[in-house]
Amino acid sequence: MELPQAVRSMDRMRELMAHECIDEEPEHLMLTGQPGTGKTTLLQKLLASFPPIHHPEFTEIPVLYVEIPARTTIKALAGLMLQSLGSDYWNRGDETERTYQLVTLIRACRCKLIILDEVNHLVDRGGLKTHYHVGDWIKQLGTATRKSIVLSGTLQSKQLLSTNYQLGSRFGEVHTLSALSLVGDRQGEFLGVLRVLEALLAPMPSIELPHPKTATMIAFATNGRLRSIRQLLVRAVEVAGRQPKQKLMLDALEAAFLEVIFPKAPDQRNPFSAKFDQRPLTRAGEPFQPEEMAHAK
Repeated sequence: MELPQAVRSMDRMRELMAHECIDEEPEHLMLTGQPGTGKTTLLQKLLASFPPIHHPEFTEIPVLYVEIPARTTIKALAGLMLQSLGSDYWNRGDETERTYQLVTLIRACRCKLIILDEVNHLVDRGGLKTHYHVGDWIKQLGTATRKSIVLSGTLQSKQLLSTNYQLGSRFGEVHTLSALSLVGDRQGEFLGVLRVLEALLAPMPSIELPHPKTATMIAFATNGRLRSIRQLLVRAVEVAGRQPKQKLMLDALEAAFLEVIFPKAPDQRNPFSAKFDQRPLTRAGEPFQPEEMAHAK
């Protein structure tokens, strides 16, 4: 099942790829969202749709994708991007030399889109001066190559735009992939996802996942995050498969929650327990504590 917000972002990235910039500035996009809402999955889907094309003289790379590691530097990031382009000299030269090589190869490989994933790792490192320098480098890369850039990361990533006005003005378009919800007009999406997943469980007998009561438990247990929903159900199937009846019921979901979502959670904080207190799992130390709370530690 394709969610509307994911379809919108995918269509926009394809539009950016299709547009050839000659004299004008390229358009850029920032993709944000809480962890587990499907950002990287969406980007990998786009990447799979545009694989490298091998020619006798060179390899065409329509989409240059790099996942930014924690505590990286501009020099190291340029090296990673060069490595993704197949350069034998990815680990040579200083920041300026690697950037020059990178711009040259991006043009030579006919890249149409540059994707930097987990850009929040750039925000996590250093202070405002560092963030400004990083933002300036990204801005100059887009200008020098005339290629559109997609920055993807957690909600914290938007700090990069606020610390560098010129970068922020170029990334005015921000798409946010939000978690699923049983509240408001997104209820149908959530229930639709559960129906699809329930069908995939066959032939194992299962509790009715889209039932309002069960769906509410799953919403509490996963905070509506697609990754957590998948992890919960995969483990619940494994738990149920070890039982004599091999049937996915509340006890399997309760055990799976303890194994992959919130180990050692007391009954009051396990949504599948009769003792659950009906409060979101967003307190300090719980699975879905707000991002700013985690960074404040």
